[in-house]
Amino acid sequence: MTVDDWYQQRRKQGIVSAPQRVPGGANDEELQKQQRETEEEEEDEEALQKARDWDDWKDTHPRGYGNRQNMG
Repeated sequence: MTVDDWYQQRRKQGIVSAPQRVPGGANDEELQKQQRETEEEEEDEEALQKARDWDDWKDTHPRGYGNRQNMG
């Protein structure tokens, strides 16, 4: 018995309502492509926020700011 046969039996019994699969895996490729796009968008947003935070920190902390006690 294949997985598709099992799902067909369950659908006939009214237990499971599984989505129909597209033969050839075209649907899987599209889903993976959409997931990659959303991940890239999230990474872009995170990188932009990190760059903004770093720029703000540089504005408030001039070069050479920090441990100035051990200079001699």
